[in-house]
Amino acid sequence: MWPHPHIPVPLPGSIAIEDEGDRRVLLLRGDLDAAVVASFEAAQRPEPVVVDAIDAADVTFISSRGVAVMLLSVESSQAAGRSPVLRASSHVVDRILRLSGIDDVFPRPHDTQE
Repeated sequence: MWPHPHIPVPLPGSIAIEDEGDRRVLLLRGDLDAAVVASFEAAQRPEPVVVDAIDAADVTFISSRGVAVMLLSVESSQAAGRSPVLRASSHVVDRILRLSGIDDVFPRPHDTQE
């Protein structure tokens, strides 16, 4: 029987929050399918995802649930008084945000500088 019930199947991607000094970064890597998102949500609950930046440079696939994680983190961050930026993204992420009509929800660092 595969997968074996006692051997965990590695996930195709990851979602993590890392501290970089006083800044919190949502790091997205690999294929962000429903299993990856479910694993992240199980580890996070019930805490909101409050970050200063999102790094999606290494995303190779993103499901609608992965996009929802990004959207919810922006919403939670703004409610906490932060202004998160999408500091890096892959062409896959750029394309899905553009096609979804939500790319303007994710300001880039160069958009916030004057």
